[in-house]
Amino acid sequence: MSTASATVVAETNRWERSVEALWRRTAGGVVVLPNDGSTVSSLEGVQAALWLALVRPMTVDTLVDQLTEHLEDDPATRRRVVGEAIRSLVSMGAVRESLNS
Repeated sequence: MSTASATVVAETNRWERSVEALWRRTAGGVVVLPNDGSTVSSLEGVQAALWLALVRPMTVDTLVDQLTEHLEDDPATRRRVVGEAIRSLVSMGAVRESLNS
C-alpha cells in the first residue's frame, strides 16, 4: 500500500505545508523540494492552488471553499479532488496533517 493511498483525509483533519519543504512560485505553478531532498515536484492546477492556499492549517471543507475557481460544481467531486490532491502532496512530503489544533 502506498503512502498516498494510506493517508486518510478526514473532514476534521487540518492540513498544512510541511515546514521543512523548500518551495518557490514559478510562472506555471509551484516547485517543491521535500526536506529529504528526494525529488523536486512541480505543482500545477489544483495542487499548486492548494499549496498556495495553505498559508495556515485548513480543513478539507475550508480548502474546498478556497479553491472553488479550480473545481467543478458538484460538491462530492470537489471534496474528492481536494482529497486526492492532499494525498498526493502528503506522499511527496509537501503537506502534512497539522499538529496545531
